[in-house]
Amino acid sequence: MQAMLFNIGFLEVNILDLFDILIVGVLLYQLYRLLRGSIALNIFAGLVALFLSYLVFEALGMDLLSIILYQFINIGFVSLIIIFQPEVRRFLLLLGSNAIKQRDSVWNRLLGREEENAGRRPEAEDIRRAVLQLARRRTGALIVILQDADPETIISGGTVLDATLSYSLLVSIFHKESPLHDGAVIIKNQRIDRASSILPISENPDLPKSVGLRHRAAVGVTEKSDVVCLIVSEETGKISFAREGKLERGITEARVEELLEQYL
Repeated sequence: MQAMLFNIGFLEVNILDLFDILIVGVLLYQLYRLLRGSIALNIFAGLVALFLSYLVFEALGMDLLSIILYQFINIGFVSLIIIFQPEVRRFLLLLGSNAIKQRDSVWNRLLGREEENAGRRPEAEDIRRAVLQLARRRTGALIVILQDADPETIISGGTVLDATLSYSLLVSIFHKESPLHDGAVIIKNQRIDRASSILPISENPDLPKSVGLRHRAAVGVTEKSDVVCLIVSEETGKISFAREGKLERGITEARVEELLEQYL
């Protein structure tokens, strides 16, 4: 029997209740991160409203409406899994990748590997130089850096390269005469995994109307997977950065270097 901490009216609250609320809150926040900016969030909100309506009608003793809504909820649970199958998979990947990150971070600190690995980022320097050169030339570019999960169900198409990451190769890929320039370059494990890949387009209505498909694709893929993106605008030559569905526009050279050191 758990010791009671305090009362809220007639409710007795103990330590397990607090953990229960905390865990549910974290899961709901992760689910919101996964669905925000997409039509799936509206569908999920509608299902939640349906469930809350059922609870209200049942409490009021409105049996007929309660029975009808209960049947909808029973059928809807299976439908929910079918409709949100990609989102459920991404949600589990997001939880798993965050757990792996935290575990690795603890072990690296305990073993002193953070100091050992400090300053060993030649790949970051190659990307920085390439992005700045592309920005000076006003050559459009979209670079996706995978973190832990490999979002095969989100990023599609492209030409597999599995090549050593270098400044020259990145600039060559995005050259306007290159057959691979149209699309995203995917960087995985500090290597160029593939080029000319297709990304999902964000449906977030809060994005500025001035951003084009390249920026919307960067936001779209970061909404649905654990990746970060660097974008070079073909119109303005400005560099932008996308992570977790958020777009940071017009970043400086120093900011590019900082982000690469943090996420590559």
